Amino acid sequence: MSVFLPAGASMEVIFNGPMRSGIVLDSQKLLNQGYSRFQRELVEKLMALYLGEWICPDFRARRNNMTFDVDSFQGETIIPRYLICRSFTGEDLEGILDEFHLEAKVQPPRENPGKDTAPPLAYFVPDKMDIYLYDYGYASCVLRGRVTANIDLEIEEYRNVVESISSALPDYTELFHSTIAKVAKAIPPEFITLTYHQGTQAGAGGDRPVWPNMSLGQHIGELFWVHRLFLVPCRDNAEYLRVRHTARILAYTPKADDLIDVSQRADMAVYPGNGNSCAVYIAEDTPEAAFMTLKAVIRAQNVFYAALQDLDRDLFYLNNEGTALHDTREMEALERHMRYMSETLSRTGFIKSVYDDYDNQLDPQSIAIWDHLRMVWIMGDMFRALDQKTAIADKAYDRAAQRLLALQSHQTGNLIAIFLVIICILGALPALSEHVQRALGSIVLAFALGAATLLTVRYFRTK
Repeated sequence: MSVFLPAGASMEVIFNGPMRSGIVLDSQKLLNQGYSRFQRELVEKLMALYLGEWICPDFRARRNNMTFDVDSFQGETIIPRYLICRSFTGEDLEGILDEFHLEAKVQPPRENPGKDTAPPLAYFVPDKMDIYLYDYGYASCVLRGRVTANIDLEIEEYRNVVESISSALPDYTELFHSTIAKVAKAIPPEFITLTYHQGTQAGAGGDRPVWPNMSLGQHIGELFWVHRLFLVPCRDNAEYLRVRHTARILAYTPKADDLIDVSQRADMAVYPGNGNSCAVYIAEDTPEAAFMTLKAVIRAQNVFYAALQDLDRDLFYLNNEGTALHDTREMEALERHMRYMSETLSRTGFIKSVYDDYDNQLDPQSIAIWDHLRMVWIMGDMFRALDQKTAIADKAYDRAAQRLLALQSHQTGNLIAIFLVIICILGALPALSEHVQRALGSIVLAFALGAATLLTVRYFRTK
């Protein structure tokens, strides 16, 4: 095969990976009080304290006040596309890498570090790093830079070495976690629904225990995976026509027939894939905005997939725990489990609604990429599995509620029986006057009815 990347030459690559942030915000309260204003205030607060540029989504309104027009910009989602982003370039990037003792050149991990002394086939130098946080408990890193070949590389060798370089990105975990912790610390407590930061693991107000096995609190700041976006520039149309079909091997799909060009531009070919995606373009003709569209859609799908995968796991284990509690007589355990299930079902419904709204506001090119990624990543199966577990959880919640009601009714009946026995004993005491017996009987009966009322109210509060 021919040389794809000669020795000393470089090519741009974008690495994109989702992670957990361990902090969930009260989106409803933020919407009511002004989400955009809250984001701007958060940006100003963080900019004054920490290195890097802090930014939030900026809806590009048009002078004619249309939401969509021939410029095909994206519309505004109900929940902002992300909460906040920390961006590093130039000296800021050098400074943050030095602070966390990270190499400026990212090289493929060696299988035998002590014995393997040969130079790597290639290395990656980042020139821009963005860390995005979302209000539903997840974050994402987008690392853009250039891969430089140390020897002549064929196209398959180039793909393999880039995949190997991405395996070194877990070294950035401490940096990611630090950024997430800084944002968590800067957010006012009244806007936090759930947090695993500041030495706490609690729900709103810091005094409500959360399900201890929840995925959201595990491995915060650690990448789930890395999606690689290969950018292949061409000098002119002739080179573009020659390279566009060859370069698609850089992308990957389980079915070869799914590896298709979804670009709506004549100067750019886009191949969305599973783990790897590829864009081939004419360098002088293709605007930067075209790459930003592709990068943004992959980033969003990555984070949604990670969140849905966690929810699917959580619902599975919650349903199993509910089955184990089917015959329990501990009302507090049932109430606690019902609360865990209710909170998880609410979070599932929220994330699904945000996902459904997201593509309603995309431009035509983004929709084409979004729909193809959804197909290639088999997102339909993910949603079907999630819907099945949600239906099971709903039924399990109802069964737990019925079990709790039965236990409360049994407890109420026992209390009433005890008080009636006491009344009978009091009535049999000849030493007491009839007036005193009636008074004591009324008091005891009032206590019995009061206990029954409290148990009933306690039940309906769990509903």
